[in-house]
Amino acid sequence: MALDAAIIKRIRVLIPDMEQIFGDAGDEYMFSDEDLEAYYAEGFENVKCAAGLVKLAIGASEALILKKIRNYETNTDGALLMKQWTDQGLKLYDKGLEEIAAISDDEGIFEVAYPEEYLRHPEGMSHGSYRIGGWL
Repeated sequence: MALDAAIIKRIRVLIPDMEQIFGDAGDEYMFSDEDLEAYYAEGFENVKCAAGLVKLAIGASEALILKKIRNYETNTDGALLMKQWTDQGLKLYDKGLEEIAAISDDEGIFEVAYPEEYLRHPEGMSHGSYRIGGWL
């Protein structure tokens, strides 16, 4: 699936990966268009979900590569960078899921109904509707 260049650009703006400064000749982005297409597909074809997944991947990479380094006057903390990238990634991903839910007819609510004689409830608890995240 080849994505529209505008979608790729919107993802690049959010991660940020707008300048071609990588590679031997300095003419490559951090993420190829094919990489971003894969994140877009995994992110329910939502730009914010895709960007959130990219930021989560960057955070994991930073933590693995940098760890905690002290060198003369320079300090690096990969775990702190991972936390920051992860926080940003999760916020973007959640916003993307909210966008998807807003355009969807499905409200994410379901109710299972059984005849009363088949229900077994913990003591003191009656049946009710369950919504993702807890009982109503």
